[in-house]
Amino acid sequence: MKTPDSKPLNSKNVDDRQAIENFLLTRTEDAFCVLFESVYPRLRRYFLLRGMDAGEAEELAQNVMVILYRRGGEVRDRELFHGWLFSVAKNELIRHWRQKQTRHRIAAMEPLSEELSGRLMTEMELASQSNFAEWMSYLEPAERELIILRFIEELSYEELSVALGIPVGTVKWRLFSAKKKLAPIINASLPKTQGRRR
Repeated sequence: MKTPDSKPLNSKNVDDRQAIENFLLTRTEDAFCVLFESVYPRLRRYFLLRGMDAGEAEELAQNVMVILYRRGGEVRDRELFHGWLFSVAKNELIRHWRQKQTRHRIAAMEPLSEELSGRLMTEMELASQSNFAEWMSYLEPAERELIILRFIEELSYEELSVALGIPVGTVKWRLFSAKKKLAPIINASLPKTQGRRR
């Protein structure tokens, strides 16, 4: 039976759970390769949804996988593995942003080439066409993080608590608040026929 807070038990979830447990028990390269296949796509998607381009997302996801390989023994509760993993991912993203800000300060004195400016505008236009990106723009950064981890990455409340370093009750309250903020925005963006179903 599925509860509102649980994920459906399908073969993919069972395979993922087995890959996690096998790596945490054995810490072998073979076990890590299996786990990599399971976890890497989710990490890459997480970074893409946080605004990274494909190359940055791949690099950051690989960095997190290296950290997982080296520090996997620090995971105390296997049931909260994804919380630990996305906590590492969040820290890696913060580190990346800090480095990027430093690079931007240095590069601010150099003008952008016309080609680079044009490419940047095209990427910004493509990103703005997505409803999801628009909806997320109405949220504060912490709210975006919470919505992405809960509804895209499907972390449980307990995993979110670990990933974000806040109590489960706070996770639930913040999710409730973010959903309440998004509801009128999403309803307003839906075609009138979808919004008026009876």
